[in-house]
Amino acid sequence: MYSIRLAVDDQQEYEKLADWISEECKETCTLVEDELSKLDINIAIIEVSKWHDWVKIHRFRKRNKQCRIIPLLDPSLLHTSPLAIEFKLTYLLVKSVKKHIFLRTLKRAIGELATESARFMDHDEVFNQIDVEQTTDRHTLPFQEAFLRRLLSGDVKTEEELLQSNFYLPCMAVPNVICFIQGLVRCPAKREQEGWQAPTVIQEFLKKQFQGDQLSFLSYRKHLLMLLQVPSEYGSLKHWKEGEDRILHTIDELEKEYGIQLYIGVGSIYREPLLLHHSYKEACKARRTSPYERLSLRYFEEIPKDVLIQKCTDYIAQYCTEDLSIKQVADQINLSVPYFSRIFKQETGRSFVEYVTFVRMQRAVWLLRHTDHTIEVISEELGYNTPNYFSGTFKKYVGLSPRDYRATEEIIFV
Repeated sequence: MYSIRLAVDDQQEYEKLADWISEECKETCTLVEDELSKLDINIAIIEVSKWHDWVKIHRFRKRNKQCRIIPLLDPSLLHTSPLAIEFKLTYLLVKSVKKHIFLRTLKRAIGELATESARFMDHDEVFNQIDVEQTTDRHTLPFQEAFLRRLLSGDVKTEEELLQSNFYLPCMAVPNVICFIQGLVRCPAKREQEGWQAPTVIQEFLKKQFQGDQLSFLSYRKHLLMLLQVPSEYGSLKHWKEGEDRILHTIDELEKEYGIQLYIGVGSIYREPLLLHHSYKEACKARRTSPYERLSLRYFEEIPKDVLIQKCTDYIAQYCTEDLSIKQVADQINLSVPYFSRIFKQETGRSFVEYVTFVRMQRAVWLLRHTDHTIEVISEELGYNTPNYFSGTFKKYVGLSPRDYRATEEIIFV
């Protein structure tokens, strides 16, 4: 007689599964109410209704190596299902499971117990190493990546959840600043001929620069996040000159060796992990904002914080394709042109004309990448009298002519 523990909080689901077991497997199985901590459970059906339930499964599995574990996954957590593969679990069910699928899975587990034809592989050493090793590939572990994605989306809300993550992500490894990375490859044909992949090359270069420091990556379709731990004596990545120089060196080397052009936005430092998602949002905003100093590396702290200047930059973004005058914008906040001109450059790092031009070039970049409009049409849409003047201005700000930019390849990270 095999003991089955239903660790299912959903009462309706519990009763349904219990009835099926009683009806179809009463000759071979018995339901037990013991806690999962007991060591004599043959089959454990464990509900996964929140992300941390996977942690419970992992811990239970370490204590009960011979027990067949069947996760019962909530549909909203389907994206976490690769963890079942990582744990070498043979089974996986999704609520609300159909009767014939449940019974087929259960009978298969019973059959394996009876014949002992299948045994779990012992991966304890692998997971024990998570607590004590700081390997260069830590970020590839499913738990770490899943936790960091939740952290950056703001889904981790309590200190308890942080503490529960310690067994696979020690507190000292939690990053405190986010770098938002996008880029392009100048010569896609050369890349294809040489057979390298831009996302891999970028990460390898950055790993070499930050060897020995806390560094991890999260890949999204059109951007890569670099998660750094800036030393405690610095209040900003910008103030950590050694770290900033490593990033700038990487940008230069990638462009020289591979023709990879990177654009990086950097958020503020947050020593409290629960607030790290703010750094992500800030890094994204910095990436899309007119640079104070350099195009390739922009800091959120450089974005104008003055409410009146923000009102003006929003106005410029909305009407950048029109023939904007400095007086027209200054009038929005009731300032004289000389005074507005002075504080605008002080806050943005650029003159009014330079700032408007940059915003227009941002719009031009989007149109060149996402539409099939001719350069002449784009030039006219952005308010330029001649395509040649537009092209010259674009090259000055972007470093490539509109035609050459359109021939580049946007880097897709996943």
